[in-house]
Amino acid sequence: MFLHLVSSMKLVPSSTALLCQQVRFKKRGKWIVPHRKPRWIPMARSKMFVDPPKSLVPKDEQEHIAELQEQYMRRMKALHMYLMEDDIKNSDTGEAAMIAAQKEEEEHQMMIKLNEDENEHIAEQRVARLKNEAAARKVKIAKELSDFEESETNRLAAVDEMVEKHKAEMEKRIRVEDLEKAIETALANPVDFEFAIDKEGHIFRGRTTKCKKVEPENYEKIPCASDEY
Repeated sequence: MFLHLVSSMKLVPSSTALLCQQVRFKKRGKWIVPHRKPRWIPMARSKMFVDPPKSLVPKDEQEHIAELQEQYMRRMKALHMYLMEDDIKNSDTGEAAMIAAQKEEEEHQMMIKLNEDENEHIAEQRVARLKNEAAARKVKIAKELSDFEESETNRLAAVDEMVEKHKAEMEKRIRVEDLEKAIETALANPVDFEFAIDKEGHIFRGRTTKCKKVEPENYEKIPCASDEY
């Protein structure tokens, strides 16, 4: 950056000499910071012919320090390479990851094989169970058919018995041509439906029947439900 110092703010003829001066300050934002001097400016006189300061550390010690530093750098590089290889092995694409993936795949295939074997075993058991169930179902159906046939035979026999009973009762029916005779017979022989029962369960039929005049061997006992079977 150059700062031109002009002797006057007015226009000056071209023959007038201008003064130029290098400014070694640089403006950065609102701060003005020092800047290095240009490359064409020589070394300062105060720094000319001055030897750099000499180290007071013995040469053997400097060599020992350099050797220790070299060993340190070599070991750190080896450690860095070891950690990098370990990271590569343990990564998704590393050797350890590939071995683990291969082992997992082998276990998966083994599990699939065991699952298939177990499915075959279960299928065999299912076939045997269905066969046994079918045989048991056939026996059960045959027994149910036999029981149904027996019950149907008993039912038809009971129906036939009831029909025969009703037919027998129908034989005793009063026909139309015998209706007047039946009426006359009923009027001539009235039926008394009144009856009495004593404490012992004897029945005395008729309104005018005297229980004391009936012989004990002629007593009629009330029929029980158990006597019918």
